[in-house]
Amino acid sequence: MSDGHKVNQESIQGNIGIREFEGNFKKLITVLAVALSLFQLYTAAFGIFKNSIVHRAVHLTFIMVLFFLLYPSNKNLAKSRIWLFIDAVIATLALISVGYIAVFYEQIAERIGNLQGLTQFDYVIGMIVIVLVLEATRRTNHIFLGLMILALVYMVYGPYFPGLFAHPGIGLERLIYLLTYSSEGIFGTGLAVSSTYLYLFILFGVFLGKTGVTDFFVNFALSLVGRFAGGSAKASVIGSSLMGTVSGSSIGNVVASGTFTIPMMKAAGFRNHVAGAVEAVASSGGQLMPPVMGSAAFIMAEITGVSYGKIALTALIPAIIYYVNIFAVIHFEAVQHGLKGLPKDEVPRLKHVLKTSGYLIIPVLVLIYMLMIRGYTATKAGFVAIIASILVTYLRKENHFSWRDFLHACEKGARSALEIAILCAGIGIIISAVVLTGLGMRFSSIAMSLTGGELIPVLFMGMIISIILGMGMPTPVVYMLMAMFTAPTMVQMGVPLLAAHLFVFYYAILSGLTPPVCIAAIVAAGIADANWLKTGLTSSRFALTAFIIPYMWVFGPQLLMVGTWYEVLIAFVLACIGTVAMAGAVQGWLIEKTSVIERLILAIAGLLMIKPGWVTDGIGLALLALVMAFQWKARKTETLAI
Repeated sequence: MSDGHKVNQESIQGNIGIREFEGNFKKLITVLAVALSLFQLYTAAFGIFKNSIVHRAVHLTFIMVLFFLLYPSNKNLAKSRIWLFIDAVIATLALISVGYIAVFYEQIAERIGNLQGLTQFDYVIGMIVIVLVLEATRRTNHIFLGLMILALVYMVYGPYFPGLFAHPGIGLERLIYLLTYSSEGIFGTGLAVSSTYLYLFILFGVFLGKTGVTDFFVNFALSLVGRFAGGSAKASVIGSSLMGTVSGSSIGNVVASGTFTIPMMKAAGFRNHVAGAVEAVASSGGQLMPPVMGSAAFIMAEITGVSYGKIALTALIPAIIYYVNIFAVIHFEAVQHGLKGLPKDEVPRLKHVLKTSGYLIIPVLVLIYMLMIRGYTATKAGFVAIIASILVTYLRKENHFSWRDFLHACEKGARSALEIAILCAGIGIIISAVVLTGLGMRFSSIAMSLTGGELIPVLFMGMIISIILGMGMPTPVVYMLMAMFTAPTMVQMGVPLLAAHLFVFYYAILSGLTPPVCIAAIVAAGIADANWLKTGLTSSRFALTAFIIPYMWVFGPQLLMVGTWYEVLIAFVLACIGTVAMAGAVQGWLIEKTSVIERLILAIAGLLMIKPGWVTDGIGLALLALVMAFQWKARKTETLAI
């Protein structure tokens, strides 16, 4: 261990330091990380390795070995040589235990099939795997660890729980079998997601980022809106939405885009916390925007059985409305504070941007073509898109993708996937508690009894739970949890399947903007050198309209493209107008500064128009016209007085 190690960054959760090695240890990490990415690329191209459990076990073996080497028990131990040795022993134990399942699972399954059952050694290995997953989760997310422990206690001590929560209980040996040697536990849905498209699209985002596409998105956005009022912030919204749709991470998007856009907004006159809030809200919305939607579309497809294409199409209008809201808020903010657009000589020319770097968008177009037109699976389409992101760099001599670039992207992709992969393994334990005990089937009855069988309280409960869980966990993990609990209850109460699943997913994203654990806003505040709480509160205010939109598509499915084309079009246009009215109410500005009464009327008008319906739309338009008329008259009077 003479090579030493050092820590140069904090994990996103902020409670653990990430070890950064040098010398032989660094080479070992690189080899393991690259090997994992190559395994994922190979299986994306040629299908799962042997069978689903073996495939997931190989994936988890790499993940856990890398995780325990890189993530110490806490940040104060990151530099400790003793704890490095201990973690190396734990990583070796992970290699032996999870690797045992990967190598010998076919023989184990054969013994089970012949009614010979598991051996004592199998049970010991299974127990070690469970403990290691719990320990890895402890190092990643304490909230999630608490849920996992509660799930284990619930499965074993079911008879001691009251009323509808009670169940016969699961014996220890059967519990170990179900959690570690079946697809009902650790190697279930969570790892199925992590070991296929989730990892692959994290890798795609890394490869795409290395092509320089982030600069293209920013320059493209500046060329479109940079010269208008608040142009730097509007460009941030466009650039972050484009990057966010393929990066799959609000935080990763804030870091990638915010490094460019936040200083640009500050230079244009935006206050520090406002610049941070704009970037946080824009980056979070990227997960709503097709084609990739932060991988959630593919997870949703697996859980609901609905095709990816239909999910992406259904999510399009809500995503556009989300960004209409941000644009309107930014415009009113800029006009209110007299913030002009960028000088003409600082705005890139659109023709020049497209000519010099427009080719970098080709991998995204390839992905859309493969998914939407050719009907490829998500993994195969992702694989082709990664290949395209490498080949596209050869269209310009100075931008060639070298072997060093390839290996670095593979390593970075593996590192980026570690924490979420650990949570995906842990979620298998929670899913087991829901499915094996029958809690999932009973939860609807419990929820309806608590809410009196009324839909709006159920929706409100789903919103609050999604936001709370999303404060401490990645969006895909929160969505998978909510898809087990709240979404089925909503469906049972008559909410369309996709409307219910998009509802909980939407709020899981917005939790990154909501204090006290507004992680996307905190990261943006760090870049902007702003107070994190002020940035979080501003982010929540900017996204206030977004918190209302999901309720509207539950009661007005036209916003999810349900209905005739003209019904959908009218609902979409009026929802956009209503969103602008709501933004005016939030910002206290429309044509000019609004009074308290005008803000109240604008809020009511916005709500009425966002909700589809001829009567509500008509009243909303009339109220908006009334406020506009008063404001035009007031402005005309002021002009004449001058």
